[in-house]
Amino acid sequence: MYSKEVREYFKNPINMGIIKDADGIGVTENEICSDIIKIYISTNKNNIITDAKFEVKGCPPVIASCCIVTDMIKNMNIEKAKNITAKEIIEKLNGLPKEKKHCAELVIKTIKKAIENIK
Repeated sequence: MYSKEVREYFKNPINMGIIKDADGIGVTENEICSDIIKIYISTNKNNIITDAKFEVKGCPPVIASCCIVTDMIKNMNIEKAKNITAKEIIEKLNGLPKEKKHCAELVIKTIKKAIENIK
């Protein structure tokens, strides 16, 4: 049902945790499936994301999508990070079932909230 990449990130998630004194935090809750995503980002004076971590209550595709996006945005300019798409996440996960594509969209929504909330 899920790709090898999704299964691997679910078993061995990367970037899971909290960044104390994060510059931006985004939180998204999906009332339909009860997923809750919290993404923390740290930035430097050059508007580069220096670190990204997440906390999540969700299914394997949500966890895998959080792993991918937090890894993708590290060392990325904030403006470029704003333009990451759910399609990019899905491609890096070697696909998601049709009924789970919203998971990547939720993660994108959360990362954009974190960026909008940068102090």
